[in-house]
Amino acid sequence: MEDGSVISDLEPSIPRTPAQAVLRIVSILMGVIGAVALVGGVIVLAANVMGRLPGGDIWTVATFGVMIVVASGLLLLTAVLGIMASNNSARVEPYRFLCYLVGLAVLVAIVWGWGMGTFILFNPIVLTTTIVYVLVCSRLADKVKEEHDKGVKGETFLRSRHQRVLHLLSDIIILKGVITLVVVIVLGAALVVYGEGERAVISGVPVTVSGQVFALLVTGGLASGLNVLAGCLGIRGANRPQKVVPFLVIAALSVAMDLVQVVSALIGRGVMDVAFDVLLDLLFMGSCLYLAVRVMRQPTPEELAAAAGVALVPDDEA
Repeated sequence: MEDGSVISDLEPSIPRTPAQAVLRIVSILMGVIGAVALVGGVIVLAANVMGRLPGGDIWTVATFGVMIVVASGLLLLTAVLGIMASNNSARVEPYRFLCYLVGLAVLVAIVWGWGMGTFILFNPIVLTTTIVYVLVCSRLADKVKEEHDKGVKGETFLRSRHQRVLHLLSDIIILKGVITLVVVIVLGAALVVYGEGERAVISGVPVTVSGQVFALLVTGGLASGLNVLAGCLGIRGANRPQKVVPFLVIAALSVAMDLVQVVSALIGRGVMDVAFDVLLDLLFMGSCLYLAVRVMRQPTPEELAAAAGVALVPDDEA
């Protein structure tokens, strides 16, 4: 019986407060960026040792590679400590200490630059570090610490296999939206310094600054915001199956739009004209739609909890 199979694979989720849930997403994002940076730094160092980097001072290149590796190590350490704190608020102190330590280091660097006659706050690296560690990570650490001291605990959800997978895919949707939003903001800030009609080179790609470019950035920002919203609705539906319908509707609309693009490309120029990213998104959102349907058809949480012999915590007591 299908209900029996759902009951058999029920697992309680880790109880997280909203602050811990946000901390988890931020930590995973920092871990992904740190891992990518680590690979890049290792490649730079390896290419330097093998003599495959044309031109440039060998020590300058090596120093640059070491700096990338060190920065990626800091990001990975922050991610690990953040995930630990998101799983258990009692372990937030190491994460909080690291965030304040990095914030202090940034402050010392700003004061030192000021003493040298240079205001480095708006240096891209310094500004990004300040925003991430001082305005985001430190505040999240303080909030988790405050909730822990007050005895605030998150709600535990009984999730089936389909709910757990849907929760994971929803996390990925949020991460995709956040990464896209960060890229849009960085590109927008970089292009603002150029005048109308001027050509800028972004990561080796020449771009002519125009209203159309900024319109594309705004569209990308809105799309990333919709991704974050969809991911949040997916997590909500994964935790509470009775509230999965809004995410199901969004997933169905996304699948329909992807199908229209695929069919139009096939009719127009054939298989070779179908964009790979559209196919990937169709597969991904199709999986989300399938999971949402399966979750919606499950027994209610109360029925599952009763069958599993576990008492649910009411929303007003969570």
